[in-house]
Amino acid sequence: MPENFYRPDHGRSLNWYVRLVPPTALKGHPGVREFRKSTGTADLRRAKTIGALLIAEKRSEWDRLLAAAKPACASPQPLTPELIEHICARRLYQWMHIDDLGRYEGAGHDDKSHAALTQLCQATDKSMRSVLARGKSAPEWEATLQVLDDWCEQIKLMVIRTDPRYPQLVRQFAEVELEATRRVLNRNQGEGAPSPEEPRPVGACLSALSEPYRDFKRQRSGGKHTGTSVHVWLKLIDHLGDVPLGAVKASDLFEFLEARMRAPVKPWSMKHAHGFVKRTLREVFALARTRGLLEGANPVDDLDVLPSLTSKEEKARRKPRHPFTDSQLSTLFASDWYRPDSTRWRGKMATDLGARYWVPLVCMFHGNRVREVLQLVASDVAVQQGVSVVQFREEMDGEQAAMLAAGVVRSLKNDPSRRVVPLHPTLLALGFGEYVEQRRSQAGANALLFPSSIPKPGGKAPMLGRAYEQAFLRHARDGLAFGRGFGNHSFRHQLEDRIRDAQRPGHQWPAGMAQAYTGRMRVRSQDAGRIEVEGSEAAYGRGHSPAALRDYLKTLAFDAVTLPPPYASWLRGE
Repeated sequence: MPENFYRPDHGRSLNWYVRLVPPTALKGHPGVREFRKSTGTADLRRAKTIGALLIAEKRSEWDRLLAAAKPACASPQPLTPELIEHICARRLYQWMHIDDLGRYEGAGHDDKSHAALTQLCQATDKSMRSVLARGKSAPEWEATLQVLDDWCEQIKLMVIRTDPRYPQLVRQFAEVELEATRRVLNRNQGEGAPSPEEPRPVGACLSALSEPYRDFKRQRSGGKHTGTSVHVWLKLIDHLGDVPLGAVKASDLFEFLEARMRAPVKPWSMKHAHGFVKRTLREVFALARTRGLLEGANPVDDLDVLPSLTSKEEKARRKPRHPFTDSQLSTLFASDWYRPDSTRWRGKMATDLGARYWVPLVCMFHGNRVREVLQLVASDVAVQQGVSVVQFREEMDGEQAAMLAAGVVRSLKNDPSRRVVPLHPTLLALGFGEYVEQRRSQAGANALLFPSSIPKPGGKAPMLGRAYEQAFLRHARDGLAFGRGFGNHSFRHQLEDRIRDAQRPGHQWPAGMAQAYTGRMRVRSQDAGRIEVEGSEAAYGRGHSPAALRDYLKTLAFDAVTLPPPYASWLRGE
């Protein structure tokens, strides 16, 4: 199916439709919503021509809106003593700089302009003295606030009047206005009055690192890890406000970690805050120092202590990850997820029957991470030395790879995730090999095995397989009422249990084989002593051959699971 084309699920029309997602920058813009329109024909060749024109017109319209759209307003900056000093220093410099230009680089002051300038300074002096003496009761109070707000907007520093330090800003601003008028009046009387040096620009704010850090992480990590890391930084901005980088102190970070660990909604665990979050914050501030946006030490290095939780509190914050039981797997294979004629599913899950049938089965027999199977292409399945294998990898064969990626990238969690393992014999018996050949003949050697994995066009962070992940999680957790802690990861955990149960005296798997099959870096602590640990020899040779692995797969017991019928029979409703 061509990108941006679809047929409605309701079946009342066979005509092809086009669908286009608006750019992120226009989301929420009046009158802008997802574009859907019929091409008026069921002939795909004609529909492609008509749809291309519809898409081009809509994109042209959105491009005009983007060009005319006003830039987003800056976030309010919390006032700090340093920021107040900067705002006032810029004001004094502006007064004296303009006076220098008028006196010495312009035409100078004749009697009329001299008198007007004196009158302006005297009026300003009177107003500021009234504000300093009477505060909010001064008749000039509101006018002074307006002048101050206009000045902050002029120097592109957005502040709000509800800020706790705003009254302090008003007082120092009034004092600076008095000092400026005093200096100008002295010059009018022929006395000396110095002009200050131009203040150095205020340091970059936290938001200045958001996109550079995202780009930095993309070069080293997959999309999910990058998004999680950037999310930590955005949470810090939400907590502190968009303050200058140099204003962040260790005490601010301590309060941020403590607030997130005790948040009423989705609180962080102590392990997460002390480990991943702290490492992420240190990395962002280090990037700021390297790029010259931050002077001085990394504030994370000054965190001598970290907030803590009791053992009971820490346990309550951990996200449970439970393995599927044999009974739950049988329930899944008999549910609506495995009814090809079910009308319950909408969107991609209504049409990609291959994903609904094969992804849970591959995950059950191989224990892979769900995105590892959702990004498989036909060339990842092959025959090596007479053994049918599946390759979990990032790269693809052939020139079609770049076209297939279409802006999205395949990724693996780490180096051990890259592996070649034998396809489980039961998958082959259910028809997985034939399914792969069908996809290969339909769309080529690098055809995605599951078309629903292609993300919607126009998304800010396209990610392979997100539609499946979310739909399956909701079905397992809510639809089947398995509850919290059950989802795509439960397949991986149940296979770990089966590998553990297969270890018995005289039949223990060779060292490192279990990790090689599931793509783990090391043996889990709960498996120590039951599954043999591979040492430095793992870095030498080619590892375990698919043929040797296949023999050990036969020791895994799935007898208590009621499987669906073979794929071809399942499609026919048999």
